[in-house]
Formats: sequence, C-alpha cells, structure tokens
Amino acid sequence: MGQYPDAMSVDQSTETGSDSSPRIDFDHHSPEYRANWRAISDDHLARCPVGRTDAYGGFWVVSDHASLSQVMRDDATFSSGRNTEDPSDPRQGIVIPPNPIRQLPLELDPPEYTPYRRLLNPYFSPTAAREAQPFPEQAVDALLDRVCASGRMDLVLDFGNPLPAMATMKLIGLPLDDWHVYAEPMHRVAATPPSAPDYLHNVQIMGQLGGAIAAQVPRLRDEPGEGLLSGLAKATVDGRPLPDEEVVTIALLVIQGGVHTTTALFAHTMLWLAEHPEQRKRLAADPALWEHATEEFVRVFPPAMGFARTVTRDVVVGGQQMRAGDRVMMSFAAANRDPAVFPDPDEVRLDRSPNRHTSFGVGIHRCIGLNHARAWFPLMVRRVFERMPDLVVDRDDAEQNESVGVINGFVTLPATFTPSEPLGVPMPD
Repeated sequence: MGQYPDAMSVDQSTETGSDSSPRIDFDHHSPEYRANWRAISDDHLARCPVGRTDAYGGFWVVSDHASLSQVMRDDATFSSGRNTEDPSDPRQGIVIPPNPIRQLPLELDPPEYTPYRRLLNPYFSPTAAREAQPFPEQAVDALLDRVCASGRMDLVLDFGNPLPAMATMKLIGLPLDDWHVYAEPMHRVAATPPSAPDYLHNVQIMGQLGGAIAAQVPRLRDEPGEGLLSGLAKATVDGRPLPDEEVVTIALLVIQGGVHTTTALFAHTMLWLAEHPEQRKRLAADPALWEHATEEFVRVFPPAMGFARTVTRDVVVGGQQMRAGDRVMMSFAAANRDPAVFPDPDEVRLDRSPNRHTSFGVGIHRCIGLNHARAWFPLMVRRVFERMPDLVVDRDDAEQNESVGVINGFVTLPATFTPSEPLGVPMPD
C-alpha cells in the first residue's frame, strides 16, 4: 500500500454527533495530490474506499470500482444537475468546487438530458470518427513537418495541444487558425486550482469566447453549413429551437472536452513510452496491440481524474450512509487501480483484457467523444515515434499542471531527436 503525506491521510476518528463516517483529509486540487495521486488512491482503496473530506464544504470520495459504478449508473439517486440560480441548492453539477460556466448537457439528468444526447450522438459516432479521420492524419504530419528539422519539440505546445484542438475546431465548424484562441484559456483554467489568482480571469476569457460564438448563431440558423455549431443552431429539442445560450454552452463544452483530454493522455503516454523503449518496440512490431494498449493507457493515465454528483435521497454506498444533499466525488483515478478488478494495477499491460476502466465514465453520461479520442490518440503516438524513432523526453524540464484535480496533464513536455527532412505535408483546411 502506498504511503503519502500526513496532510492527505485518513483520519480513523469521527466527528462528534451522529455522523460516524470515516474522514479523509483530501483536496484533489492540492500539490500533494498532484505529486502522489497514485499512492493516495491506493491508500483510499485499502483503508477507506468511501470516505468524507471537509474540503470545499465537504464531500464524499468514492474510490472503489463497485461503489463508483453504483453511483454513476443510478442517475435518480445521484444527480448531475446544477441549479445556477440558487447557490444554496446542493445540486452544483459535476465539478467540485462548481465550474463557473455550466456544463450543458452534462449537468442535466434524464429525462431532460436524453434529447440533448440524442442530438449530439451523430457527430460522435464510430462512423463519424472514421469519416473525420483524414483530417487528423494530414494534420499530424503537417505539425511534425514544422519541427522535424530542428531536432527538438515540445510534445505539448508544438503537437499535443494543437492537433486535438484543430480537430475539434473542424468538428465544430470554427476557423482552424483560431484553435489557440479557444484552447489556451481553457487549458489555463483546467491546469490551475480554483484558488489561483488568475483563475477567474481565465474563466472570464472563456466567457468572451462564448460571446464570439454567440455572434455567429443567428447567421447559422438561416444559412446552410457543416459542423456541429451549424447543426446546433438549426436543432430543436422537444419541438423548440435551442436558445442561443444553449448553443454556445454546448459548443464550449465540446471544445473543453476536445482540447484537454487527448492532450493529457498523449503527454503521459509519450513520457512513459520514452522511458520504456522495449514496450515502444513491441507496439511498433505488433500494431494490432494498439486496440488494447489504448484502453490500458487510458486506465493508467486517466485524463479526467473524477466527476461529482449530488445525492437526492438517503442511500448506502460502500457501507457508508449518505444523506440527501451530500456531494460525491467519483475518483476514476482510484477505481482504475482497484485490485479487485485490475490484477497488478500498477503494471502497464499493453494487452490487458478485459479492461473495465472508468476513465470514460459509466452509464448514460459516458464520454461522448471517446470514438474521436480513440482515433486521434494512437495516431499521434505512432506517428511521432515513426518519424522521430530516437526521441528522448526531458523529464527534468517537463511542467505538470499546477492542479490535476480536473485534468491530469502537462503544460510543457520538451523532447529532442535526430533532425529529419520535412515531408512537405500542408496543413489541411
């Protein structure tokens, strides 16, 4: 069992009164969690799979796979909903503390959630991901052409950030050249704790981007066009057109999901493969391994560490009594390391099967973008090592997100390699 600093330890004592729930001193935005999240997760699994912390007003942390699955599959008891008009309402959505911008449609429960999901599904189906694949295939080589002759690159800034961001812009129907305008403030929000001095400033910039999207909606309602934004502008839910605000909020959510998660997964995987050359050679020799390897990397390096719910009625989870109004954090990071489900969870098994990881979520809110992520991610990793086979990552100069509480990613990840000639691949449009 991993050990970690006392500041994050489990308190076996209980508060006075009727509340006898086990206490953990846990803050998912803290430097301790960033540095020791595996050890913390393992300790919770071993000693306190369902425990309660006083951070951010108090919430439950669910770590074991069975309890997390119970929470995620029971939408009637564990609400994703959010009441933005009444801060005293315990329903505060899927992030702790609440995200200043509502996550629509993720912060809806059925039956309200269902028509929105049905509306979005065609853009994220396996067929849609396959049909969209020529764009990232060309963009990958175009981006690598920009750095290959220099012998050095930042795997995040030069490649890991722009590829998913541009592919997301293409999906939505926004100008590709604007990818950094949308992606960078979202990266900054995800990378910093809510207590950071510039956090609210970056949130305000995201709000301004929403205004830029809103300005396009009236035109898109009447003009033919491709892409998700055009589709949302013309869509109806339960017979009514989507209000401009909902179109913008949904588009911002898709951008957030597209620009963060694949980038984080890519960075962690590149660092691991650079330090395990025998496994890199194994993948190169047997490309059929990539289907299982992708799921294993998603398990071992979960981009999103967990999401929250609100308890709607008294319920027992993992032997602990939860009350209506309680907030619950589902730790994907811990559930993916549950030895009851994953033998030798610390070991990266490229052929692990079955692999019931929770990184994409469970139930009706399962990540809608997973088909695109499964297409982009292995393409990115494979192509870098095909063109830069001797790539070396500079771990000492790598900079991880200040907070991994929302997205466990890197700000920078510099690498060097033997220079090569560009292929002459143009950036797709």
